[in-house]
Amino acid sequence: MEKTIRMPATDACLHSVRPMMKGYMVIAFVLFIWSGFALSLRTIGASSLTPADVALIRFLVPCVVLMPWVKIHVRSIRSLKISDAALILLGGVPFFFLASFGAKLAPAAYVGTVLAGTPPFFVAIISFFLFRQSLSPYRLISLMLIIIGIVMMVMGNALVISHEIIHGVMVLLGASFLWAIYTISLKRAGLHPIAITFFISICSLFIMFICISTGLVSSHLGAFSIQQALPFVLIQGVGAGLLSTIGYSYAVSQFGAAKSSVICSLSPGLTAILAVPILGESLSISILAGIFLTIAGVIFSNNHSSKCR
Repeated sequence: MEKTIRMPATDACLHSVRPMMKGYMVIAFVLFIWSGFALSLRTIGASSLTPADVALIRFLVPCVVLMPWVKIHVRSIRSLKISDAALILLGGVPFFFLASFGAKLAPAAYVGTVLAGTPPFFVAIISFFLFRQSLSPYRLISLMLIIIGIVMMVMGNALVISHEIIHGVMVLLGASFLWAIYTISLKRAGLHPIAITFFISICSLFIMFICISTGLVSSHLGAFSIQQALPFVLIQGVGAGLLSTIGYSYAVSQFGAAKSSVICSLSPGLTAILAVPILGESLSISILAGIFLTIAGVIFSNNHSSKCR
């Protein structure tokens, strides 16, 4: 009687299908939240809230919601290395203020394009120089497609590019670089998504209280109503602060830093499209071509890296 011999590689592929599908569903949800995040940054200037007020909301909501689960993850949070903790915190207050400042200077399409589109490039560069991770030809091609697409989207409004917009793009690139470091640090830390979310939220909230109390940043606490703050509570607090942070941490644990950042580079196209009906911004042929190239780069990278060998 013949025995059925299972191929280890095949079994590994089958067992990885369900977690990977969960990962794709979660990261798709994160893409929509990031688009809302980019659009909401553009609306801060027109509201009664300052960036510091929005930052408080962003970090306070996750702290309150996740408080019942803190005891479960206290030990793992305490085991976090100081170096990893410091790098993870770059994705909190520093990233938020750079992103919000850049959003004041650049259109929403630029904000989403740079913040979500360029981290894959920075992740690849940091991984290559610091961790000696090789860049395969397939990854280089996909990154080039994404970068070319990003450049085309940025240049899509070439007739209205000013020194202010260029300045805004440079600031957004700085925020993107911090996000790349944060992404790599998530994988290195290896903590549960809830532990990561609570850690970055409570530490960032503490930093914000210090900044406001010492006058380093301005705040309009008490000068705005709950109705005025509600959109930011939903988008920044619940969406970006809680759901997006947990979802992105989960995606990084499933896919790794490089693949997660590549998939999330689809967010610029989504943001640019949503900016048309929401903010009345236009889409030029160049921007549409850039969106197409970015999507092509993500698909090319994903198809290659997802093959089970």
